Amino acid sequence: MKQPHYFLIVTLFMCCYAHAEDETQPVEVERPRLDLFQNKLNTMMQDTASWLDDIDEHNDKKASSYGYLLLSWMPRTADLDDFDVKLKVAFDLPKINDKLSLIIDNDNEDELLLDYESDPFKDNQDNINLAFQYASDFSKSNNIKTRLGVSRSQLYVRSEAKFNWQLDNMGFELKPRIDYFYEDGWGPGLKGAMAYYLKNSAFSFSASWQKIEKESRSRRKVGLFHILKVNQKQLLVSGIQYNKSNNKNDESNETYYLSMRYRHLAYKSWFYIEVEPFLDFNQVRDFRREFGIAISLISYYGS
Repeated sequence: MKQPHYFLIVTLFMCCYAHAEDETQPVEVERPRLDLFQNKLNTMMQDTASWLDDIDEHNDKKASSYGYLLLSWMPRTADLDDFDVKLKVAFDLPKINDKLSLIIDNDNEDELLLDYESDPFKDNQDNINLAFQYASDFSKSNNIKTRLGVSRSQLYVRSEAKFNWQLDNMGFELKPRIDYFYEDGWGPGLKGAMAYYLKNSAFSFSASWQKIEKESRSRRKVGLFHILKVNQKQLLVSGIQYNKSNNKNDESNETYYLSMRYRHLAYKSWFYIEVEPFLDFNQVRDFRREFGIAISLISYYGS
């Protein structure tokens, strides 16, 4: 990233992790700095959720918040100075409505993502998005989410349904979506996914189609992934995916992307490290082979 403060955040995270102590030490010993950082972040977000939701004093239900902070460095053949910071904050507001949430993030969720997709070659998102989301569950695994907010510097409305089916050791998902952007127009989309589960691993195949009115042609994605649970703290995701899209000038962009992502639970149940070497062939670069690696620190908080 270009802004200097992102480098300060990275330094803070690394310092916190370097000074983290064994959690089995006596209570009177000073708490590890990583614990203090996560606790302060969690407290701040929970207090904010309570403040937003504090309308009906006679309602015993308490507001809550959850989210993550992700710091990434993605050196590649064509660009060694590629840093990214992503954040997401979701506030559940039960006093206003059990199914209403306020979501703040800087991650572009307008694009339908494949299951287990990692996309380090997409453009960084610096703008902050804000949205209210209403979720309605009509069964244990099926729901409809309606969202009103600001994304890509414009107002938008989204309605998305999710349907899940389980059959022995196979799972299926269908996710239709319809968006309307104030400037970019309508944006219908559809994603389908199928998973085959083994003892300690699974195969996942997913595909998506999406058409933004302002763009000349639709966006298409196909991905095949293998997910291996190495142990309770380690996960290995390897796969290949194909992306194609056309911008408003009808300029085509195709990408073939291969990667192997290693995810490690480094501390307690909320701090992860990810390392993902990847190889991609992009039409913009005349399909020249490009190597890269994505290194990420991820901190979760909240309920």
